[in-house]
Amino acid sequence: MLKIHFLNVGHGDCCIVEFLDNSRIAIIDINRTTEMDKDSSKEIYISLNPSSKILVKAGLLSITRELLEKEGYDIKLQDPLEYLRENNLTSIFRFISSHPHMDHLSGLYDLKKEFGFLNVWIIKNSYKQDMDKLTDSQKEDWNFYKKLRDTDEHEIDGITIIPPEEGNQAHYYKEDGIQILAPNENLKDGSDDNANKLSYVLLIQHNGKKILLPGDAEEETWKYLADNYSSELENISILKAAHHGRDSGYYQTAVKLMSPAVTIVSVGKKPETDASNKYRQYSNHVWSTRWKGNIIFNINNDGNITYETQYDR
Repeated sequence: MLKIHFLNVGHGDCCIVEFLDNSRIAIIDINRTTEMDKDSSKEIYISLNPSSKILVKAGLLSITRELLEKEGYDIKLQDPLEYLRENNLTSIFRFISSHPHMDHLSGLYDLKKEFGFLNVWIIKNSYKQDMDKLTDSQKEDWNFYKKLRDTDEHEIDGITIIPPEEGNQAHYYKEDGIQILAPNENLKDGSDDNANKLSYVLLIQHNGKKILLPGDAEEETWKYLADNYSSELENISILKAAHHGRDSGYYQTAVKLMSPAVTIVSVGKKPETDASNKYRQYSNHVWSTRWKGNIIFNINNDGNITYETQYDR
């Protein structure tokens, strides 16, 4: 049995995969934030109360949590560490950093301090952060990420560092049904300016079902995958929309191949270039964590998929 949790972490990603047949837990990315950003609050409030649009746009109405709750929006962001504690997910086998953007890394240092993890997948790269734009806690996260990324050691702080890329295989990957489709050296070209080119694209197969987790992969990566992994992309059961559902993460040829049963959009503020309606042309369901909260899937040993959402919207 496999259980996968898509957490409602606002504008960012955090996905937890429980490989229950061997009791291994993987966390793919983390974003730890407690408050919804102002743009998301405004957008949600207008969607619930369209007549307020002029006042909100003009800055004459300050959107508070109380106002949102008055309109019926009581969905709160999920702290990944709190979620791990509440669900007794305390023994983490691997952390996978899809790519080095802070909405995929915030909380990494606290995760290591409170829970630890045995292995980390981290693509070798030389991407640099603008430290002036980071909070103090994000600076801790980035410095810890950089320590893991830049070391020449195989192990540091008790964590085994693994930098696998496309096609790499190992015993545990095979046992867990994980196939690495990207990145590779060609796709990584130019990643100093665009870290999305580093994005892991992970295919997890379990009892005949397929889950695709593509980080913030963009068109160049999708073109490569459609040309070289067309059979692997066919009939995806669960897709996490790349780049938070933006147009930049949408590539029609690949999505048509995948025809995902369910597409999950991990998002706070709906991107101006939102591609949700494009996904709906090929996907039976397109669900946003902004409206559904945490979304959990179970792939049972008979291949059937069951799910639960934190909120029913």
